[in-house]
Amino acid sequence: GDLTFTEMCDWVKLRHSGRSDMDAWGTSSTDYFGIWVNKAYLQLCSSDHLFGVKRRINFRELETSTTASTVDGTAYVSTPADALLVRDIYDSTNDAKLHWIPYTKYVGYTDRADTSAEGDPTEWTRAGANIYLHPTPGSVITETIYYKKRPSELAGDLQTIIGAEWDDVIVALAAYQGFRTLGDFGAAKSTREELIERLTGMTTIYNDEEASRSDGFGPDPAYMRR
Repeated sequence: GDLTFTEMCDWVKLRHSGRSDMDAWGTSSTDYFGIWVNKAYLQLCSSDHLFGVKRRINFRELETSTTASTVDGTAYVSTPADALLVRDIYDSTNDAKLHWIPYTKYVGYTDRADTSAEGDPTEWTRAGANIYLHPTPGSVITETIYYKKRPSELAGDLQTIIGAEWDDVIVALAAYQGFRTLGDFGAAKSTREELIERLTGMTTIYNDEEASRSDGFGPDPAYMRR
């Protein structure tokens, strides 16, 4: 991003006509502008779609990976604390990709706790704070976990980890949440329309990276005749 958290809060405050009573409501020290900015940031980064705009929101900056080592006889590794969703798991020790299975299928395996059935995991599923592996690891294996992360809350001079082009969207979305909270539905409606217009034009910009792909199918030119 480009704007700091404090600057975003100032812009949201400006959109609320400079209301000073929202910086500290009554006897509370709660900064509602800051709450709305962080909620807007998390909502934007955690959503596939917003306001019925069918084009998918996709932030490459949120895609990351980490490694975890299995423990002999332990059926799981911990899910990364900031993981919103797990994409893939790769066995870096044996150079093999693990396949996702539904949790219900994993629970149905009768050899989950069978120490004689331990081996190199080939499947995985996520449940709660853990990623369960099957078969249960029988040795120390390095698993690379690819996942989409949940961004940390902003404060002070911190900026978002997504592109600066989304700063105004976050400000507008935070203002929208504020208008709805305060019951100003007229302002909320016009801000919603603004957001739809912005999202419609911005959610496809990353697709241009795939413009040079050549995945088309067709007959080999050697077999073509006039």
